[in-house]
Amino acid sequence: MMLGLFALALAAEPSWVQVVALSPTTLPTDECSTKATIKPPGSPVADTEAPSTPSNPAAEQPKMEPVASADLRAPYDVSAVPLEPLRGRDADIAAVRDVFMRAAARQQSTRVAFYGASHVAGEFFTGQVRRLLQERFGDGGHGLVMPGPPWKGYRASDVNLCAGGTWYSDHVDRRDGRDDGKHGPAGIDVSPADLASFGWVQTTKANPQGQRASRFEVAYMREPGAGKLRLIVDGAAPIEVSAQGPEGPGMVVLRVPDGPHRLQVMADGPVRVYGAYMERDEPGVVVDAAGVSGRTASSWMRWDMSLVAPFLARRTPDLVVMAYGTNEANDRSLTPERYATDLRAVLARMRTVAPAAACVLVGPSDRGKLLKKGVYGTWPATEWVARVQREVGPEFGCATWDLQAAMGGAGSMLRWYFGASPQLAAGDLIHLSAEGYKELGTRFVEVITGQAE
Repeated sequence: MMLGLFALALAAEPSWVQVVALSPTTLPTDECSTKATIKPPGSPVADTEAPSTPSNPAAEQPKMEPVASADLRAPYDVSAVPLEPLRGRDADIAAVRDVFMRAAARQQSTRVAFYGASHVAGEFFTGQVRRLLQERFGDGGHGLVMPGPPWKGYRASDVNLCAGGTWYSDHVDRRDGRDDGKHGPAGIDVSPADLASFGWVQTTKANPQGQRASRFEVAYMREPGAGKLRLIVDGAAPIEVSAQGPEGPGMVVLRVPDGPHRLQVMADGPVRVYGAYMERDEPGVVVDAAGVSGRTASSWMRWDMSLVAPFLARRTPDLVVMAYGTNEANDRSLTPERYATDLRAVLARMRTVAPAAACVLVGPSDRGKLLKKGVYGTWPATEWVARVQREVGPEFGCATWDLQAAMGGAGSMLRWYFGASPQLAAGDLIHLSAEGYKELGTRFVEVITGQAE
């Protein structure tokens, strides 16, 4: 089945968007039983991990205040930690709250776009945010998900994923990547190696959210020499979409009756796929989580905005959340002055593609480090990274949320690991456990919606 036979002309859509309406079909019953191989583009060497931000080994080691582990093992009641409020100008905070006042009216979809590093990439934090917002304001669909794995262990909350064969993955600052910045609206692109390689995204079966979809929107890059996407929804006949043409954005919208569905993505040649959006034709909240582990906010400066702007113009975010800072605090060569300069450049660029969106900067989490047996320290740069965000954010209409303060301040990562039950921090003392991210997601939703006031 070729796309041209079934494309519907919708005046509201730009010329690079094609729309297909599908009749009711039956959701496949088979479960995922395979695992894909992930490779960098153009390289035969598998590299399945998103690299961490390099530090400067010659720089001076940060001075840390030592804390004995014996002092950390006392039971720690996280519920006693006061809620960290949004900070910044009254107008910027009010803009965030206005997003959810409009969402409460349930007259249209409310879009929240998260960008960041591992705290976003893991989808535990954003998954909890999505669930709570959809419980309160309605399920508008899952939003962005990658149909092929960009790295080992890729996951998304409240959606079923499966991939097989070989997938090529690229993103900003990827080791052995193309280094061309053409990564689309999430800063990531994946490409199936051949028609034997596939990926599917499917609605969930038992979760409170994610059981229904009304449409799949597959974003990709048109370019000379590209192949054809082959898309299969449930048991319908395959739909072929050519990605060949002048360089620019491409999207195919597959409309389906609201309900449980699966989208399978393949290609007969090179196609850079920017993601699939699972949405519903119902008022509610959609949360797009675009995170890449190890990245800093400055990665936006190596991101081709010409392949971001069209997608965001079509799916305009009501709220943009920029959750960077943990990797900046790990860069020993970075100074507060240089970080302020970098952050201004990044936020200016963000405002070129999301000029009217409400905005929140989420700062770095607390961080601990083993100094010697039984003695730990806390990362000192975390505080000034959050301070710079508070200083710079208002210049670009962004409120700020200090993640370290939300955890309980300096040393809280150690207490979340040693003293909390269930354990809320991961063993690397940089990331959180699934329960820890759930706790932060709950706190963040209370703050951005004004529930805590």
